[in-house]
Amino acid sequence: MWGKFGEVTFELLKTPEALNRSSRAKFARISLFGEKEKLHFTGLEPETVELSIKFHSSFCNPLEEVETLRKYLQSGESHILIVGDYVKGKFVIEGLREESGRTDKRGNPLQILVNLTLKEDVSYAQNQP
Repeated sequence: MWGKFGEVTFELLKTPEALNRSSRAKFARISLFGEKEKLHFTGLEPETVELSIKFHSSFCNPLEEVETLRKYLQSGESHILIVGDYVKGKFVIEGLREESGRTDKRGNPLQILVNLTLKEDVSYAQNQP
């Protein structure tokens, strides 16, 4: 298994084509008369992970996979993201974009490319040792 997000397993040819992870620091700006603005480190923002996954009918039911992700988005619930042997944390789906590829003769998609934007659930991270 390459990884997993909630109940969606990434394996074989059902693995992300791209994974981008970004972290940002937060700073308060302190203005002083006649001097340059000072920066004061206040902490870290929740991490963002972007995934591009191609679900193909040869390996799964693309509509079912996308529907599972859509339910996660609509519920706002966080799920554990696992990549390789490592738990990356708990994330919510902040954005979901899907591109349908070829279809069968009934109009069912043979493949769907999904672009996910995940945002770290920091309440989960604070409870970890």
